[in-house]
Amino acid sequence: MNFFRKPIFTGFGPNITKKDNFIALSFLFLPWNWPFLNKGFWEKKVEEKFKNYFNVSNVCLFDSGRSALQFALEASGIGEGDEVLVQAYTCVVVTNAINWSKAKPVFIDIQNDFNLNFEELKNKKTTKTKAIIIQHTFGKSISELEKIITWAKENNLLVIEDCAHSLGAKLNDQFLGTFGDIGMFSFGSDKIISCVRGGALITNNKNIAIKIKNLKNNLPNPKLIRTIQHLLHYPLFSFSKPLYNIGIGKLILFLAKKFNIINKIIYKEEKFGFPTKFYPSKLANSLAKILFFQIDNLEYFNRHRREIARFYNDNINNKKISKPEWNEDSVWLRYTILMEEPSVLHLKAKKQGIILGNWYNTPIAPKNIDLSKTGYTPNQCPNAEILSSKSINLPTNHFIKIKDARKIVKIINNL
Repeated sequence: MNFFRKPIFTGFGPNITKKDNFIALSFLFLPWNWPFLNKGFWEKKVEEKFKNYFNVSNVCLFDSGRSALQFALEASGIGEGDEVLVQAYTCVVVTNAINWSKAKPVFIDIQNDFNLNFEELKNKKTTKTKAIIIQHTFGKSISELEKIITWAKENNLLVIEDCAHSLGAKLNDQFLGTFGDIGMFSFGSDKIISCVRGGALITNNKNIAIKIKNLKNNLPNPKLIRTIQHLLHYPLFSFSKPLYNIGIGKLILFLAKKFNIINKIIYKEEKFGFPTKFYPSKLANSLAKILFFQIDNLEYFNRHRREIARFYNDNINNKKISKPEWNEDSVWLRYTILMEEPSVLHLKAKKQGIILGNWYNTPIAPKNIDLSKTGYTPNQCPNAEILSSKSINLPTNHFIKIKDARKIVKIINNL
């Protein structure tokens, strides 16, 4: 490996900007900002910005998308004895949110576009089914979305759109997240825009909105130490990433995680089906400020993702690789290809200083979870299991230039 080659990452804080770093450092090191680490007016400003962006009447912020999803279910009266239809090829935090609302997840297999299969969805409905979570995986709308919405209304089912991957994506010139009863968004570190940890719900249903806001208002502010950990993410990642290939950056990030200097994306308790002691909570004011200015980058970020994804789509030429069907309205959070033994490509890319992504390499990710606590059993969703064994993500974030994408394509075409 050339130690001085620019490292290329799929994750590792892909949305960080100079503005983010400035805001984070100002909260960390300017004493007059310390009283406003958790409390302030930035949450309201973000909510108003999203109301205008989506043209919706109600927006509510939370500490994370997983908390937002749990409260979307609870505010809608979903609870013990109820079933929620949700696709496999998803993250454990989704199934946790269902289980923590005391409902039962019922898993739906996926199509080859990584989104749920409508026919199986209809077949899995029972008298206990009360809600559907529609996941727009990797920023692409589910192909039969409008048919599913119509069917759900006919069957009196709540529809929550999981837009953790798809902020800014559209179908027929309408934003994803505005088709169902509730739209859920995540602002985690590897999502479309980021404040390290955050989430939101949008809805035009006044009754549900009132209940969501009541639940949110009863939440505590985040622990101060957690907010500081999130803010430290910015300088530590910005400093470490350029030094990753020479080992210094890798060591800094390893130590930062080992000694809990920065946050974890998924905590150990969550991997075993249990909530953490310090979440859910309200969104910290300092993180809301970062999010407010991240929204200004949204259109640029998504244009850039489309440009890089288009380059992959036009230039990958290897019969061993299955490419996703091109969709101009997708925001391409990650460009996910399929191949036998993805570890081969992971290794070849890593030797060139390129860290590719592994969403999702198991039907309920990540791999090191207690699968039994999710409610999923092996062979339940065979296509999700097949696709997860073949999936590998190519980066599309704003740090990736065409010359970087060209390097990745060259490795793939030479497999």
